[in-house]
Amino acid sequence: MGGLDLLLSGAWKVFLGFYESPWVLAIKIFLGIYLAVVLMDIILLLIQRGIGGDYQMVTRGMKIPAVTASAMQKRWKKITDRLHSGSQSQYKVAVLEADTVVDEILKGIGYKGANMGERLDNIDPEHLETQPELKAAHQVRNRIVYESDFQIDQKTAAETVKVFEETLHRLEYL
Repeated sequence: MGGLDLLLSGAWKVFLGFYESPWVLAIKIFLGIYLAVVLMDIILLLIQRGIGGDYQMVTRGMKIPAVTASAMQKRWKKITDRLHSGSQSQYKVAVLEADTVVDEILKGIGYKGANMGERLDNIDPEHLETQPELKAAHQVRNRIVYESDFQIDQKTAAETVKVFEETLHRLEYL
């Protein structure tokens, strides 16, 4: 055992001699500076790219515009209140406003298209489960806008608004 202790002791002294040499000190200083520069680069890249947007992309798969829950709920309550007015014109306004809200959200998320119809065409049904129903609801909106004699009852308006509401729930806005 004495020989092994002597060998280990000698190896340890050689290691310490090397570790405390000026060459290793120079390498440690160089690596320390290099590490500081790399960390600064990473921080600057995160700041430049917008760390908040990347966080949303990672957690939700899409960028979601910032809208407070209370503001969206107030806006949505006005829409649903119109459905209980008993007036056909208010039913139409409720559908138009619901369509507008969802269109603003889809545009803010980043779906491409010049209008709601084009955005809906560009959405893969696997990305938004309510896409087919949303297209049908948007068609009701188009009929309200383009057909001057279009009649809508409370039930149809409520069903149409419900599709928009379900979409907002799926996108976590309501």
